[in-house]
This record gives sequence, structure tokens and C-alpha cells, in this order.
Amino acid sequence: MIIEAESSPKGSASGHRRIVAALLVLATLITFLAIFSIWVNRQALNTDNWVNTSEKLLQNEEVKSQLSNYLADQLFASVDVQAELEKTFPPRLAPLAGPAAGALNQLAPRVAERALETSQAESLWSAANRGAHETLLKILNDEGSAVSTSGGEVTLDLKALVSESGGQLGVAGKLASKVPPDAGQLTILKSDQLSAAQDISKLVRRLPIVLTLLAVFLYGLAIYLAGPRRREALRSVGFGFVVAGVLSLLLRGIAGNTVINALAGNESVKPAVEAVWSIGTALLMTVAVSAITFGILLVIAAWLAGPTRIATALRREAAPYLRERRGTTYAVVAFVFLVLVLWAPVAAFEKPLGLLLLAALMVLGTEVLRRQAEAEFPEATFGGFGDRVRASAPRRAAAEPSAPSQESKVEQIERLSTLKEKGMLSEEEFEKAKAEVLDPR
Repeated sequence: MIIEAESSPKGSASGHRRIVAALLVLATLITFLAIFSIWVNRQALNTDNWVNTSEKLLQNEEVKSQLSNYLADQLFASVDVQAELEKTFPPRLAPLAGPAAGALNQLAPRVAERALETSQAESLWSAANRGAHETLLKILNDEGSAVSTSGGEVTLDLKALVSESGGQLGVAGKLASKVPPDAGQLTILKSDQLSAAQDISKLVRRLPIVLTLLAVFLYGLAIYLAGPRRREALRSVGFGFVVAGVLSLLLRGIAGNTVINALAGNESVKPAVEAVWSIGTALLMTVAVSAITFGILLVIAAWLAGPTRIATALRREAAPYLRERRGTTYAVVAFVFLVLVLWAPVAAFEKPLGLLLLAALMVLGTEVLRRQAEAEFPEATFGGFGDRVRASAPRRAAAEPSAPSQESKVEQIERLSTLKEKGMLSEEEFEKAKAEVLDPR
């Protein structure tokens, strides 16, 4: 293998480039899958996120309208309102119980909607969702004896909200007292689905860590194998994160249309289904945007280490500070990191492990940039920018015929040569300045 590499370096380099490209594509695909696994894990298996999402759903007007209709339907399906009114009315008014029940049936959704706006209803809604999700996790984790895959079902118990609506509507709360225990039971997971759900849950719990570590490993391997083209490989990694994030957002939109059309039985409920999908996948969008932001930061880092005139000038100006004031340099980096933590443009900033990983990457990137600048401009001094500005003054003075005194062209070129030898001017800048001195037109 070594002999072949030495005898055909061009072929070896070409082979390496193909391997690096394949690794980058594979890692980007895995990053795309990791984004979705992180979303599913954090949304479906985290009780706080589940409850937070449910609270946002209740605040949405379309969802609240559909929920109030459901509560009203449950109330009238569970309680014989006409019979209850007949018991309440005096015998002379008993014939009016039927029309009154019909009127209450029409009024019930609006009453339920107003009831849902109260703090008590919001607390009941949050408690119902928290209880349902905790039960779900117990079943998925196969914990406790109260629930099992053989006979358990996960339900969202909205009886308290049905009773609350009945209390708002009924006479002296009698309707609320008649609501049966099984009213307002929404089945989330049926017993014949629990075994499969447990298997999926075990897989989803491990996938985010496995896929994330695998993507990082493949990206790192690609950068390592890139050899002298590691900066370009780092830039490609940044683009890979951006592509994975953008594809996730595109798939969210495409899948949303499919899911909404499948679940919306008619146009009247479509806005509510759209709201549920939008709110339920908001965390997916956060993770995808975080991947895009992280990719952009990597691209910027690769650009700062690149050969462009602006990047080279920035490294030249920063070289003396990076070389002689390391404490100040890392203090600035720490300040920038603190700002990023408070801003949290990447979701990883909200997790302890993510914080440690990003902090390590910032320190590593700073050290690599510091060593690069020190190697490129070992003699760069503080105030070098001012020297270069002053070095350009003779060129401006030469263009003014009224100037009282001017340096000779030889002296100007000698001074430019000195600046070039000290690393204050690049070869391109030196040649351009020399041409301007020789031909000041």
C-alpha cells in the first residue's frame, strides 16, 4: 500500500478526495437523520416538552375552538340534559325542557371556549397532559403494575374539563355532577399498539446519541483524510450541516401537507390540524435551524483561515495579539462564548454536553487560528496597520505635484521591501504597491 502510494501520488490523492467526498455525503445524510431523531426523542419522550407543547396548543384559537366543540359534544353525549332540566323546572315549565336543552346545546361550545380561557381550565389541561404522558412513559419503560402491554391503554383524561364546561353551563352545577367517569377520554395509544411502541421507544432513545456521534466521527475522519485540504474539508462540513438543516425544513413542509390532508376530514377542522402540526413540529424547526447556524459558523471559521485578502489581512492584524496576549485572546473568546450561550442560536447551547462540546471546539479553533497566524506573520508587530497606512502615503503624495518634498522611487521601493520582509505586506500587495510607485498614473 505504501509503495503504491509513493509510486502514484496523484492517484492516491484522487482516491483520498473521493473517500473524503463520500464521507462528507454520508455524514450529511446521518446528520439529517439525527435531526429528526433528536426531535422525536425530545418531543415524544420528554414530559416537560410534551406539556409545554400542549399549553401552546390550548392558546391557539383554532385548536381551542375544536376542543370546545369536543367538550360540548362529550357533555351532551354523557348527560341527558333534557331530563335533568325537567327535574329542575317546575311541573308547569317541564314542557320547555326540550327547547331549553336545544338552546343550551347551541350555546355550549361558546361557553366551553370561554371556560378554556380561565387559569383553572389551563391548569386542568396541563395536568391532564402531564398525567397522560407520565403514564405513557411508564408503559414504554415497562414500569409499574398498573399498566401493561396486555391490557393497558394510554388516554388523555379530559373529564375535569367536561365537568368544568358543564358547571359553566348547568343550573347550580347539576350538569357537572352528572358527568360520568368515562367522559372526555381520548385514547392516545391502544393496548395492541403498546408492544411495538415500546420497541420504537427503546430505539428512539438511543438514536440521537448514536447518530450524532457517528456524524461527528465521519466528519472528523473526512477532515483528517483531507490532508493539506483540511480547511476546504472543514468548509464542506459546514455546508453539510446547512444542507441537512435545510432538507429537514423542506421535509417538514412536505410531510406537513400530507399529514394535514390525511387528518383533516373536512375544511372546517383543517386550520386546527395545521396549527397542531406547526406547534408540534416547532422543536424540529429549532433543531434544524440550529444545524444551519452551526454550519454557517463552521464556514466562517474556514473562511477566516483561508487565503482571501480580507481573511489574510485579519490574521495579520491579529497575529501580535494572538502571539503575545494569549490571556486577552481567550478572555475575548470566553466573552463571545458567553454571548452565544445567552443567545443560544444552536440548541446544543441549552444542554450541558452540548456546551462542553462547543466550548472545546471554540478553544480548538482559536488555538489553530493562533498558530496559523503566528506561523504566517512571525514578525508582525502592534501598530502594523498604521505602518502600512503610512507606507501608502508617498503614493498619494506623488500624485500631488505641489508637494514640497517626496521620497525617491528607489527609497519607496526599499521601504516597501522592508515591510514585505517583515511580513507586513504580502507578495501581491508588494507588487501592486511597487507598480504604483514606478507608474503613479
